[in-house]
Amino acid sequence: MNRQKILVSTLFGCLAGAAATGQTVINSDIATSTTLTFANSPYALDGDIYVLPGATLTIEAGVRFESTSNSTLAVTRGAQIIANGTKDQPIVFTSQNDNGVYRQLANNEWGNLTIMGAGYISEDEIPTNSAIPSSTNYADMEGLTPANPSNNDYGGGNDNDDSGSLSSCAFRYGGVASIPGKELNGLSLGGIGRATDIHHVEILNNIDDGIEIWGGTVNLKYLSIWNIGDGSLDIDQGWRGKAQVGLIVQGLSNSGAHG
Repeated sequence: MNRQKILVSTLFGCLAGAAATGQTVINSDIATSTTLTFANSPYALDGDIYVLPGATLTIEAGVRFESTSNSTLAVTRGAQIIANGTKDQPIVFTSQNDNGVYRQLANNEWGNLTIMGAGYISEDEIPTNSAIPSSTNYADMEGLTPANPSNNDYGGGNDNDDSGSLSSCAFRYGGVASIPGKELNGLSLGGIGRATDIHHVEILNNIDDGIEIWGGTVNLKYLSIWNIGDGSLDIDQGWRGKAQVGLIVQGLSNSGAHG
C-alpha cells in the first residue's frame, strides 16, 4: 500500500492555492436536489443552510467554499450529500481568510458541515428517551439554529441509513456556531448509518472537536485531523462503527473556551 494514502493532507496538496474572487453566495435552504458546480466556485454559506429531507446536494470535485461567521451546511435526516473530490481536485470548506499560507493559531472563522441520520442512538437526557439504544430515541444537534428544531433532530431505528458520501474533502479554520458559546466541530455526525461512505477527510485548525460522532454505525477511514482546539475524535451516544487509518496531530490551535 502506498503510504501517502495515509496522509490526507499530502493527497490534497495541503493548503495549496489562494482564495478566489467572485463568490456564489448560498443564503437559503436547499429543498430540491441540487448540484454545486466547479464552474460557479467558490461558494460562500450565509448563515445555517439546511439540505432538507428528500433533497440531495451534489458537490463537484474541485469546489471550494469560502465562508465567514456562523455559516454552516446542515444535512438533515432524510437528506443526502454527495461530495466526492479527487486527489488533484479536493472539495475544500474553509474561511475567506484562507490564502493558502498556513496560520497555526487561526480557527473559528466559519461554521462547519453537520450531517444528521436515522441510526440508533443511546440518549437519555430527553425524558422520553432510553439509555438503551431504541428506535424512538432522538436528539437535537448541538450548535445549530434554535429556530429550526424539526430539522435539527437525529436518531431512529435504521442503522443502514444512507446520508450520502464524502471523500477527498477538507474542513479548515472552522467552528463558529449560531448559538453563542456553542462552538461547532469540524465535522459533526449524528445517528449516521453504515450505508454512508466517508473516507479521505481532513480537519485542520477547528476550535472545537475535529470530528464528533453521536451514535449510529457509520465507518470512517483515512482521516487526517490537525491542530484542534478540543478533542480530535470525540465519540458519544453509543457509536458502533469503525475508524481506520488515521493521523492525529494535536497542536497549538487557539482553544477558545476550552482552555
